[in-house]
Amino acid sequence: MENPTPPNEKRLKSKESLFFPSVLGGKWKTLDPDIRWDISDVINHVFPLEYQEKSNDYAQKLMNFLLDNPRGIDKKMLSNFFKSQEMPVSTLYNVVIPKLVKLGLVERKREANASNPGKGWFLILRPYVSFSSHLNKLAAEWRSIYKTASSKKNDK
Repeated sequence: MENPTPPNEKRLKSKESLFFPSVLGGKWKTLDPDIRWDISDVINHVFPLEYQEKSNDYAQKLMNFLLDNPRGIDKKMLSNFFKSQEMPVSTLYNVVIPKLVKLGLVERKREANASNPGKGWFLILRPYVSFSSHLNKLAAEWRSIYKTASSKKNDK
């Protein structure tokens, strides 16, 4: 007998998705390119406030800390930050950081311990631009597809 597919296996996983509220719902901030969004507007697409309030709060704080330290933060700085902010380490390491890394907002590197190479690795987190590069490409391709289709329709 064939094993049935578990019902959740084919669903989109929230740890791999972005949240885009309906454009018709009035929840979007202005799309005017001259008006700057802040970090909360970006993080709201990663951890929607109305569905993941705590993760949204933790991610905003973490991203602000990373942006204040663009060269990167190590595990010791990260641990001190978590303690000072009273943030749960397990949620950050198991939910927040992995999603920020998967979506390209954060780069996670492990660097060798130069002073003692046999002693392991250092974790380094840095802000990353892969997120914006992918979304810019997606937007540019959609614009091109739309304009090409419109142009072909007008030529007929």
